[in-house]
Amino acid sequence: MENGFVATPICCPSRTETFSGRYLQNVRGGSNCMGADTRQAGYKTSSMFGVLTQLGYETGVFGKVTNDQSNILELITSQDSATYINSPISYNNYMGDTYFRKFPNGTSYVETLDKKNPIYGTAYQTTQIGNRSLDWIREVAAGPKPFFAYLGPHAPHYPAMPAPWYTEAWPDLRIPKTPNYNISSPDKTQHIRQNPPLTAQAECWENQHFSDRWRTLLSVDDIVTDLFALLNELNIEKKTFVVYSSDHGYKQGQWRVGTSKQHPYETDIHVPLLFVGPGIPQGVVLPQMTGNVDIMPTLIDLAGGKGNIPPTVDGKSMLPLLLPSQRKPGQLHASDVEWRDAFMIAYKSVGTYYNDHSNCAGNNMGCKGTMPKCPSDGNCNCEEADGVGNGNCYFVDSTHSNSWRNLRIHNAQENLAYIEYDPTFDWITNDTKGGGLQFYELYNITADPYQMTNLYSTTDDATKTRLHQRVVEHYGCKGSWPSNTSTCL
Repeated sequence: MENGFVATPICCPSRTETFSGRYLQNVRGGSNCMGADTRQAGYKTSSMFGVLTQLGYETGVFGKVTNDQSNILELITSQDSATYINSPISYNNYMGDTYFRKFPNGTSYVETLDKKNPIYGTAYQTTQIGNRSLDWIREVAAGPKPFFAYLGPHAPHYPAMPAPWYTEAWPDLRIPKTPNYNISSPDKTQHIRQNPPLTAQAECWENQHFSDRWRTLLSVDDIVTDLFALLNELNIEKKTFVVYSSDHGYKQGQWRVGTSKQHPYETDIHVPLLFVGPGIPQGVVLPQMTGNVDIMPTLIDLAGGKGNIPPTVDGKSMLPLLLPSQRKPGQLHASDVEWRDAFMIAYKSVGTYYNDHSNCAGNNMGCKGTMPKCPSDGNCNCEEADGVGNGNCYFVDSTHSNSWRNLRIHNAQENLAYIEYDPTFDWITNDTKGGGLQFYELYNITADPYQMTNLYSTTDDATKTRLHQRVVEHYGCKGSWPSNTSTCL
């Protein structure tokens, strides 16, 4: 899917949206992990795991589910939403030794690795997740039930520690210097427009972090390679669907913002979304606006049909796009399928912090000091000052100026990102064009793919009104199954 997006570019909300098929505004509150009620990702009646289990699947959970890992794994267990769990508890520790185990008979316990003689010969988490999941697939594939396996490696997330055997890979790898790298951005929201230029020290650590992230992905590649090899060995590759995606994108130095997600830009919201399986034509690239909230209803549709998709789901099954056999008469191509031309994305700031929150696992590039919080790398007086480029620190997130909603539009006439900012997240306006909010941004992605020029101030009122009204309509979207009548779909 060429235009695959996440509904929120940060871990807990994005994962909750993926596993429940619901937008941020519809899963806010509750257990409140980064503003999302992660229980929606574990309940038997509302989660991807729970519904598939009820449909008769063997469901295995491997790796990180949400940031409140212990809570969500215990909830999945108490709800019996999955038949098997074999997941690290300290997901943020790449050499962690505790794993939560849940078995089909209902028993559960915490397994602690023998660090001197660990199973599979290493404590490295990504490798553990891969081997544990493949062992389970080999076992259940021989049984009478269909299976669903969720593999959630933490890599390449911070602290991005490569496997011991990959630490020396790509010694000369550096961040791609895109046109928006380290540029002043006077027309962006406040915490970005005041970020000072990245120093040589900051750039060195950005390069270190970037190369470490790539090295961690070598172990993810190993999982993918071994997974397909196993499916082929078991002779089930022609009746198995595989989905590959991420919970958010990332930026490193673009617009002088380092090592972060959380922003409404393509670097953060536009993610890989790939499907392979029986009936899906190979090598096809589809342009439709799709996202993480569509994954859950798509899988449920594959497993049991639209009638099994919970009524709370906001997303839409992608089967008519993916499978020619699922299209209506006259729909010869995916382009004939009625589909949305916009995707709703939103984020409520989780806190004000700076670039030094992402120190690296190693330093094989010989960088000075640590990841700097400010250009002076000394006593940083961090204030969200007014103006352009007069800030003292490298802001990554800001409760003052980084709560937003973005309607990403893509059709034959427009390829736009329209963004509204409101730190209260109440979205109270004083006119039809959305006046009264904190800040606005508008980008023509076709003409300006690196989002360097905010067009909002030069846009006519009629266009502002039209875009604002579309945002209001899409932001108000709630579950539409089984009637499938929501205008957001």
